[in-house]
Amino acid sequence: MELSHLHYFLTLCEQKQFTRASVSLGISQAALSKQIKNLEDEIGTALFLRNGTTCQLTPAGEILETHCWRIKQELFYIQEEINDLSATKGPISTTINITLFLNDLEFRLNDTLSALFREYQQLKVNTIISDNIFNSLITLESDLGIGPSIKNVPSTIDKIDIYSNEYQIIVRNDHPILEHETITLDLLDNYPFVFFNQRFLETKIIYDWMQQNLSSRSQQNDIQVDTTELILYMVANTNTFSIVPQYLECHFTALNITVINHKKLPTRVMSIYYLKNKYMGPHLKQVLSSFTDRSF
Repeated sequence: MELSHLHYFLTLCEQKQFTRASVSLGISQAALSKQIKNLEDEIGTALFLRNGTTCQLTPAGEILETHCWRIKQELFYIQEEINDLSATKGPISTTINITLFLNDLEFRLNDTLSALFREYQQLKVNTIISDNIFNSLITLESDLGIGPSIKNVPSTIDKIDIYSNEYQIIVRNDHPILEHETITLDLLDNYPFVFFNQRFLETKIIYDWMQQNLSSRSQQNDIQVDTTELILYMVANTNTFSIVPQYLECHFTALNITVINHKKLPTRVMSIYYLKNKYMGPHLKQVLSSFTDRSF
C-alpha cells in the first residue's frame, strides 16, 4: 500500500466525487479511478459505493479512512518535530491555526487572541471559521479548536474548559409575557424560540436544557438563524424569545431588549479542543498555556 494511494483515497473521502477529487489532485478522473481500483484490489474489497456522480464510503472504507488520517497525522507530526529540531536560533515565524464558530468570536476570546499577538511577536494566529471544529482538527486543517463544551467528544480529541458565562432569557421590552406579574417558564410555551441552526454545537446544549425545563412547548414555530446579530434582531422586533450568554447584555439597552433571569438556566462553558497524541512544538505549547493557564 503506497502513501500516494492513501492520499488519493483521503481526497476522494473529502470531495465525495471523482470529478472534484481529480481536479483537487491535479490528475485525470481516469487516473484517479485506476488508483482507487488498485487500492481496492490490494485490500480485497470495495471502499466506495458509486451513486451517479457521487460516492460514499463502504464499512471497509470507513475503517480505512480512520487509519489513513492517523497515518497522515503521524507524517505531519514527524515533519513538525524535525523542523523544530533543525530550526535556527534566530526568530522564527510560526502560524497556529485555530478553528472556531463565527459566533464564538466573543469578548474574552478576542482579548486572548489579541494578547497572543502582543506577547509572541513571531507568532501568527490564523482563525478558521468552520461549522465542524472536530473535522477541522482531524483533517489537520487546524491545530486547535475553540467552542462550547460538550460531553460526547470524539475519542481522538481532548478538551480543556477555559472559561464560563451565564445564560439569560431575553425578550423585547414590550413583549406580552412581561405583562404577567410573575413570569414562569411555562409562559414561554406560546412563543417561538429563535436560536442557531442545528449544525452548531451550542444548539444541542440549549435544546437539551429546554427539553428538561420546557418539555411541553412545541418546536414547530422555532426559528433557526446563523448569527448572533440575527438572534438579537429577531428578539428586538418580534414576539420571539431566546437564550443567550450574559456577555451580550452590553447590546440590550440600545436594542430595547429585556432580560428574564431564571435560576435553572445552564452555564455556558467554552472549551479548547486538540488532537490526542498530537506533537506540540514550543509555539503551540505557548498558545495552549495562554488559554488554559497550564504548562504543556
